Amino acid sequence: MSIFLITNIFMLTNAQSPGGITPQLWYKADAGVNSSSGIVNQWNNSASPGTYDLIQQAAATSTLPAYNTSQINFNPSIRFDGVDDRLAAPSVPQNVTVSSPSPYQSSQYVVYRKVGSTANSLYNHSNGFGGTWNVGGNSNGGMLITNRSVGSTTPAINEIRLQSTDGTSSLMNVYVNGQFKSSAFSNGNAVSTSGTQPVWVGGQGLNNFVNVDIAEIVIYNTTKTLERPQIESYLSLKYGITKFGDYIASDGTTYWNSATNSAYSNNITGIARDDNSALYQKQSMSINPGQQLLIGLTGMANTNTSNSGTLTNLQSLVVGDNGLAKAPTTLVSNIPGANFLFGSVWKVQNTGSVGTIRVMWPQGLNNLKLIQNNSDPTFASGNTVTDMSANTQTINGIVYNYADVSLANGQFFTFASFAQAPGGILNNLRVWIKADDNPNGNTTDNVAISTWPNRSPIGGNLIGGAAFPNTIALQTTGPLYRNSSAMNINFNPVAQSTSTSGLGMQNAFATIGDDYTMIALHKNPTLPFAGFRNMFSFHDNANLNTVSTSSSWFGTYTNSPIAWPSAAGTSAYTVNIPAVTTFSATGTGTIAYQVNSISKGSGTSLSKNGTNLVIGVDADGGSDDGIDIIMPENIMYNSVLNAADYNKVVSYMAIKYGVTLGAFAAPVNYTSTNGTTVWSTAASTYQTNVIGIARDDAEALHQRIAKSQDAVADIITISTNNDFTSANTGAGHSNITNDQFYFITGNNGAATTYNVQNLMLRRWKVQSTGTAQNLFIKTSDSQATYLVYADDAAMTANVVNVHLTGGSTPGIQIPNGKFFTFGKFTYCTHTPNNSPADMITKIGITIQSKQSGWPENIPNGAVALESKTKGFVITRTQSSAIANPVEGMLIYDTVSKCMKLYNGTSWNCVVRTCNQ
Repeated sequence: MSIFLITNIFMLTNAQSPGGITPQLWYKADAGVNSSSGIVNQWNNSASPGTYDLIQQAAATSTLPAYNTSQINFNPSIRFDGVDDRLAAPSVPQNVTVSSPSPYQSSQYVVYRKVGSTANSLYNHSNGFGGTWNVGGNSNGGMLITNRSVGSTTPAINEIRLQSTDGTSSLMNVYVNGQFKSSAFSNGNAVSTSGTQPVWVGGQGLNNFVNVDIAEIVIYNTTKTLERPQIESYLSLKYGITKFGDYIASDGTTYWNSATNSAYSNNITGIARDDNSALYQKQSMSINPGQQLLIGLTGMANTNTSNSGTLTNLQSLVVGDNGLAKAPTTLVSNIPGANFLFGSVWKVQNTGSVGTIRVMWPQGLNNLKLIQNNSDPTFASGNTVTDMSANTQTINGIVYNYADVSLANGQFFTFASFAQAPGGILNNLRVWIKADDNPNGNTTDNVAISTWPNRSPIGGNLIGGAAFPNTIALQTTGPLYRNSSAMNINFNPVAQSTSTSGLGMQNAFATIGDDYTMIALHKNPTLPFAGFRNMFSFHDNANLNTVSTSSSWFGTYTNSPIAWPSAAGTSAYTVNIPAVTTFSATGTGTIAYQVNSISKGSGTSLSKNGTNLVIGVDADGGSDDGIDIIMPENIMYNSVLNAADYNKVVSYMAIKYGVTLGAFAAPVNYTSTNGTTVWSTAASTYQTNVIGIARDDAEALHQRIAKSQDAVADIITISTNNDFTSANTGAGHSNITNDQFYFITGNNGAATTYNVQNLMLRRWKVQSTGTAQNLFIKTSDSQATYLVYADDAAMTANVVNVHLTGGSTPGIQIPNGKFFTFGKFTYCTHTPNNSPADMITKIGITIQSKQSGWPENIPNGAVALESKTKGFVITRTQSSAIANPVEGMLIYDTVSKCMKLYNGTSWNCVVRTCNQ
C-alpha cells in the first residue's frame, strides 16, 4: 500500500510540469514570485522550489523588475526596464541547462512581450561578463546553445511571442509560436562552460539589459523533440498565442486539431484545465493585434485567477477564426434587429463538454448579437441568435457586451449588429461625414462647423476653427453649415468652405502609402480660369496646426478634377451644378478620376504621405484653400472599391443629391445596399434627370423629396406629401414607411411642348422597388392639367389620367414599369336631354319610400336607381382578366383604380372630356 502511495506522489510531482514534461528550470510569473511594493526580489524555480531560484543581485532596489505592470492574456508578467533590472540564480551547474558530452542538448521556451527597441538578452546561463553562454535567448529572436546562435524573426515593439528552441550544439531548430524558423548557426564551434555559473534573467550580468515583459521561461537539459508540441500547447493556451500545429494536452488529447480546423487557424484562443500541466485558463483572448474575441467561464474578472468559474480536469474549449474582418462587413436580412454580419467566423472545438461560457466583444456596436450555427458558416439559415446589447461587463477598464451561451463542438459563430455605411459598404470605411448629421449639433443656417462627426466605424470627429488641435494655422474657422432653399442640394443641407475655413482629423487612415478611394459630393459656385478648389488633403504632421511636409491635395482645377501635383483630368464640371467626384489609387499606382461614374482620365501616382486628413483646405495652408467650394458629404475608404461596391456607394450619393450617373449614351445602373438594381440601364432612353424617392436603412438614406440637380433642369418635383419646398429632413415631410423602397424615374430628354393630342412630348419612365406608397408629383409647367400614365410611352394602353391641383397630383402610386407625362386637357359639359320627354322610365329600384308616379316621371331612362346611403357597384375586376371583351363593355379596374371602357381595341379609363 505504501508503494502505491509513493508511486502516486511521484506521478503528481512529475505531472505539475509544462505539458506534463518535467523541466530543470521553470520560472512563471503566476507562481513563486516574491514581491514588495510592486517590485520582484525573488522568482522561484517552479520545477524545484528552493533550487536555482532567481534572486536580487544588487543592494539597490532600483535594479529589481516590476511585477505585473502588464498582463499577458490575464496572466501576470514581470517587467524588466532595460536599464539595470535583473535577477539571477547563482551557481547553476552546466548539466541543469545542457547535457554533455558534445553535442550538447537542450530545449528552451520563453514567452515575452518586447517593450523596448534594443535587442538584448532575455535570459542566459553564463558568467555575466561576456563569457560562454550554455543556453540563452535574445529579444531579437535569437536562441543559443553552447555559444552557438540560431536566429529567427525580430519581434515588433509590443509583440508577444513564444520563442523556443530544441536540439543540440550540432543541430538546433528555432521556433516562433510553434512554427519552425531556422536551424542555421551564425557562429562557429560549440563552447560550453563546465562547473557552475549564474542563470541571468533581464540582462547579461551587469550589462546588455533588456526591456521586456517576461511571463514564463522553461528550460530542459535534453532535447524534447516529441514532447515539444505539448509544452508549446500549454504555453500557447495559457498566453493566448496562436501557434502552429495541433494543441495537445499532457495526456495526448488534442485540444485543437489544426487539420480539421485549417480554415479557422487565426487568432486561436481558449480555456482549458490540465492538472498535469498546472494549466487552468478560465478566460482568454488572442494576444494578436486588433480587437479580439474574449471568452471565459461566466465568472469573468480582471485576472485569470480571479475568475470564479470552474472546469474539470482535461476540459477545454478552443476557438479560432477565418482571418476575415472582425467588424460588420456582410449585409444580411435574416437577423432581426441587425443588418451586418462580421466577416470573421469562429469555429469551436469543445473537449469534455464544457458548458455555459461567456462570449464578449468590446461595446460600441448597435444591437450586437451573437449568431451560432451548428453546420453553416455562412449563417444563411438555422441560426441561434442571442442579443448581447443589454449585457455589459467591464474588464480591465474596457466595457464589453456579452452573452452566456453553450458552444457545441464543431459549431460556428459570429457577431451581427446594426450598422450604416454608404451603399452598405462598411469594410475599410474610414471617413463618412455628411451635413445632414447636423455638425456640432447645429441646425441654424450660416453657422461655422467646429465639430463634424465621423460616421465610419473608426469614429472620431473632424475638428477645426478653434484652439489646438485645430486644422492648420491659417484656418481660423470651420466651414459654414448651410441649410436654406437657396443653398441646399436636392433639399439636403451642405457645408460651404471659405478661404479661412477647414477641418482636420488625426489618424483618419490606418497607414501611409496604401490604397484609397475618396468620394465627394460637391459643387463650385465659381470655376475660375487656372484656379484651384481644394477638397481634401493628406497631412503627415502630428500637429495639424502645422504645415504638412507634402503639398499634395485633391480637388478641382478650372473645370476638371485634379490630384495635385498630378495632371488634371478631363473637363467635368459646370458652375453651381453638383457632381459626385471620385479619386482612387492602388498604393503608388496612378490615380483614377471619375465624375458621376464617368471616367475623367488619370493622374500620376499620389500615395498617402500621412495618415491625417484635412478637409476644405490643402495641407500647406495656401491662400487658395477651399474658398467657396460646397461639399455636403465626403466618403473615404482605405481600399480601392470593386466595381459592384463602388456602384452602390455612388448610387447612394446620386439619389440623395439628385445627380444623374453616367450619360444618355452610356447609362449606369443604380444599386441598393442589398444588390437590387433599382434603376436599370434597360431604360436606355430615359437617362435624363434621374431622381428618386428612397429609403435604405443600411446607408441611412431617407430621401422624402427630390428634384433633379442636373445642368439641364427638369420640371418635376416628387415628394412624400404635398410639400414641395421644405428641406428633406423637415418635419413636414411624411416618412417612407418601408425599408428598401425606391421610386426612381428619368425622362427621355424631349421638349416640354405638347402634341396634337395635348400630351407633353417629354416622357418619364418609372422603376419602383419594394412596398409602394402614395407619392405626390408636381410640375412647374403651368399648362398641364393632368398627369397621364400608361403601360407604354405612346400613352395608348391602360391610360390613367390624374387631375392636377396647383400643378400637383394627389397621393398616387404609379406602378413599376409605367410611363408618365402631362396633358393639357380642356373640358365642356352638356345638360341632360330632357326634351322632348317622349320616353318614360319603366324600371326603378329604390330603398326609400316609393313616391307616386316614380320612376315613370323620370324621362328618357332605362333603369332608375334611388338611395341616399348605398352605392351602385358594377363589375370589379382587372381588364387583363377578361378573355373576350366586347366593344362598349364597362368595368371598374381594381388595379388601375378607374372605370374602364373597351373601345373595341383597348381598355381605357373613362376620363372627363368633351363628347360632341
